[in-house]
Amino acid sequence: MASIQDGLEQRKRLGYFSGLLVFCAAILLVRLFYLQVIEHNYYLTEATSEQTRKFQIPATRGLIYVHDGVSTSPIVLNQTLALMYADPRYIKDKAAVAAKLAGVTGGSASSYLTSLEEGIDYSVLDKRLPLSVETQVKALNIPGIGFTDMSYRTYPEGDLAAQVLGFVDANGVGQYGLEGFLNTQLAGTPGEYAEKTDTSGIPIATADNIAKAPVDGKSYLLTIDRNVQAMVEQEIAAQVKKVGAKSGSVVVMNPSNGAIIAMANYPTYDPNNYSSVTNYQVFQNQAVSAEFEPGSTMKVFTMAAGLDQGKVTPTTMYNDPGCYLIDGSKICDANGDKPGPNKTMTVVLRDSLNTGVMFVLRMLGGNPNSFTLAGKQLLFSYFTKHFDFGSLTGVQQSGEATGLVNQPTNVSGNDVNYANMTFGQGVSVTMIQMTEAMAAIANGGTMYQPNLIDSIVNADGSTTPVPAKVVKTHVISSSTASELNQMLQVVVQHGSGFLAAEQNPGYEISGKTGTAQIPNPNGPGYLTGSNIGSFLGFAPSNDPKFVIMVRINEPNIDCDSAECGYAEYTTVPVFGDICKWLFRYYDIPPNS
Repeated sequence: MASIQDGLEQRKRLGYFSGLLVFCAAILLVRLFYLQVIEHNYYLTEATSEQTRKFQIPATRGLIYVHDGVSTSPIVLNQTLALMYADPRYIKDKAAVAAKLAGVTGGSASSYLTSLEEGIDYSVLDKRLPLSVETQVKALNIPGIGFTDMSYRTYPEGDLAAQVLGFVDANGVGQYGLEGFLNTQLAGTPGEYAEKTDTSGIPIATADNIAKAPVDGKSYLLTIDRNVQAMVEQEIAAQVKKVGAKSGSVVVMNPSNGAIIAMANYPTYDPNNYSSVTNYQVFQNQAVSAEFEPGSTMKVFTMAAGLDQGKVTPTTMYNDPGCYLIDGSKICDANGDKPGPNKTMTVVLRDSLNTGVMFVLRMLGGNPNSFTLAGKQLLFSYFTKHFDFGSLTGVQQSGEATGLVNQPTNVSGNDVNYANMTFGQGVSVTMIQMTEAMAAIANGGTMYQPNLIDSIVNADGSTTPVPAKVVKTHVISSSTASELNQMLQVVVQHGSGFLAAEQNPGYEISGKTGTAQIPNPNGPGYLTGSNIGSFLGFAPSNDPKFVIMVRINEPNIDCDSAECGYAEYTTVPVFGDICKWLFRYYDIPPNS
């Protein structure tokens, strides 16, 4: 009886085991079906790609040049280094070969061995080897070991214009800045060898074995002047450290064509050593990619709308109540501003009165006592259609941000929001947008696309200029631009920009400060004790040669007066120093 029971148990176990085998076989068949049928094209492409890389002839990446005063100089070059690869089919004693290679290159024998064991007919063993090492390895005559000479990026000026340039990663792909934005044009198109190989499986590098010649990438001359760039970088770095700020940025633009002469950020990095960077935020060009609420610099564009529509003039007066009550919210002038009657629009900009630009918005709607939908729609039109806030400028930088202007018909575009928008809160922009818009005021009403490319550098060394692009004309009337110019001169001579005037006696300068609160990233409202300071202006006022925007993020100054943390003391000194240097550099005489 026991033997019968044992037999039944044995058959039962055998049944379980058979079932398990059937189940495993079914899983294997399903997996094979998935790999061989469903994913067939994917793995065929991967295998073909790996085989193709073996026969690929790299294209030379285009170079990048900058102006150096009256001459030009390279700021991005290529260094020829070797990529070492193997065809593992020709290597019998892989461990011995790995050890031999490591002895010459100084690389890792275990890493080489892993690549040899995992590869099929092509395996990259090492990159960025000096050509002298390539010669030494070739002298070993190891079957199946080959080399491809590759152009690797080098940045001879180190961290100069790092965020503008970006870098090229280990896979040869441009990241950030110009390298990212123009990657396809700079990279060119690789060529191919025909499939003739020597006895070691290495493609024969002869002219008659080339199936397709490589097309080298384009080279570019930038609008950047390295001397101005270097000076601006020194200025912003020194000021960020002086005021204990988290970061800072500067843009210098030619208002007559949109050419960017300098664009700097601090902190910065060395693109030659990008892999050592731990805070990836430093890769971004904050002047292009970082949206922020601009504060009182936005009053320039609110006033522009009022002047251009004929709703106010520089001498139009209003009675400053100190605060307006709007839908239950009290919106006031900055601390220290005293309410009073008969204040002109020029005084509104000079003293940066919030209630004054709210009055302009009311006048846009035709009712000095309340906001109207028509007035908000008109302001929205000027912000978005005239000055292009909320839209990409098209500057040649990867990762450009659009900013945000709430539509007056949305819930978020209510009266409180629009009251705040008039003085630069509740609206987000980028520095490049603000600089582009101010340039249109400086030149009398023409908006040029911000541009970093001066010309294309041809193979023979000649250049093909890239013309300036007019985005639109008549952004505002020439008379409005002239009136604003005069009002902004008063801001510098007698208002918050006074330090720039003191630094540059005899020169007429136009500009406007902004000290903005920072939205709370973790909820509603704004951060306490933190601000973004900015100064946006142009000079000389009578014939503008450059527009400059300076931004300092979250200064932390140990001083007796709370005002020393405002833009007057954080950004205006930088603006004034840059103007002073540029006046000398471009040999611009004073007005008086």
